[in-house]
Amino acid sequence: MRKFLLLSLSLVLLIMAGCTRKVVIVKTQPSEAKKAIIVHPTKTEIASSENHLRQAKKFYYNGKYKQARKHCEKAIKFNHSNWEAHYYLGLTMQKKREYAIAVEALGVSLKYSPENRFVRSELHLAIGYSWEKLGNAKKAGTEYSLAIQYNPENREAIEARNRMKVDKTMKNWGHKKKTRL
Repeated sequence: MRKFLLLSLSLVLLIMAGCTRKVVIVKTQPSEAKKAIIVHPTKTEIASSENHLRQAKKFYYNGKYKQARKHCEKAIKFNHSNWEAHYYLGLTMQKKREYAIAVEALGVSLKYSPENRFVRSELHLAIGYSWEKLGNAKKAGTEYSLAIQYNPENREAIEARNRMKVDKTMKNWGHKKKTRL
């Protein structure tokens, strides 16, 4: 009888073990390196960022692009989400003919910029100009079109898009682009 109970118990356990296929999913917390760290600047940091931005604008409009860049970078260091500091860094890099850096800075500016159609239009115009100078007509045309979508009266964006169309047509006809002095 004991053997029978032992045999039947082991048979039931085998059947139960064989019939159940549980998939165990272990959820782990993301590693510290993968977690996004959101740091909100303090009032003091925001004030410092705005102060450096004012200095950057002053240097930019006076044609002192090295100092403008330095102050833009300091403004960004104090407040990374200062869209205007990224914008002026992008414009400064355009003046220094460092268009790849300008595209990057202007892209960050676009990310943090307010939902204002005029601001967005100007940002897309500046990004388009940098892409045009880098020789990427397709991306430049896309940015100019976006600038016009945000502000249909943006004359600079309309002229730039038209210039791109003329250049493309001339290229298709086999004419070389005339350099402008």
